[in-house]
Amino acid sequence: MRKIFMLIMSALLLALFTAPAFSDLNFKTHTKYTLYIGMNDGKTGKPTYDLQSARKIFMNIAGKYVDGYTVYDAEGFWREGEKMFREKTLVCVIVDASEESVQKIMNEALKIFRQNSILIERSKTESEFYDGNN
Repeated sequence: MRKIFMLIMSALLLALFTAPAFSDLNFKTHTKYTLYIGMNDGKTGKPTYDLQSARKIFMNIAGKYVDGYTVYDAEGFWREGEKMFREKTLVCVIVDASEESVQKIMNEALKIFRQNSILIERSKTESEFYDGNN
C-alpha cells in the first residue's frame, strides 16, 4: 500500500512541476529605450527651456518618428571634481521603436536643446497591454 501511495504522489508531483503555468497574462519581449535629455545649454550651462516647454518641443520631435512614448520630468545630478551639478532633465521612454528612429529623435533633440550628449539606455523587457478578463 505504501508503494502505491508513493507512486501516486510521485506522479502528482511530476505533473505539478511539468504542467504549463496558466495565466491571463501574455507577456511579449520588447526593446525599451530610455533617453535622458538635460535642459542646460551644453556650452553655457544655463537652462535652455523650462520643462513644460521642453515637453511640448520634444512631443513634436518624437511624434515624427515613433508611434508612442512616455515623457516625464526629472533632475539629474553629477560631480566634476569637488563641484556638484544639478540639471532639470526630460526623460523619455520608447518601447519597440527602431534604433534608427530613436537616433533621429536624439539628433534633433541634441540640436534644439543645445546638448553635448544625451544619455540613452537600451534594455530588453517583457510587457503587455492588460485589459482585464475580456
